[in-house]
Amino acid sequence: MKNRILNDILEQRYGHYVHALELPNVEYLKETVSILAEEFSKEYTQLEIIEFFDTIQVNYLPSIGEESEEEENELYNFDISEYILILD
Repeated sequence: MKNRILNDILEQRYGHYVHALELPNVEYLKETVSILAEEFSKEYTQLEIIEFFDTIQVNYLPSIGEESEEEENELYNFDISEYILILD
């Protein structure tokens, strides 16, 4: 089954789920991915976890007055798959 984690979430939430993250910088992204990957690893393979994050939409959402082009670029250029591989 393709993207098993996403399909399981959609089933559990009766389709009420937005497959996206809104974050102010890459540090928040790393923290979020780390926590979710650890939780998912109890039930899913590393490949399934990577597949889930490969399809997630990441949006830059800075605090008011805290906009930073550098942080935005860093967030959008971050390789989540590579990060998951080094978590183990």
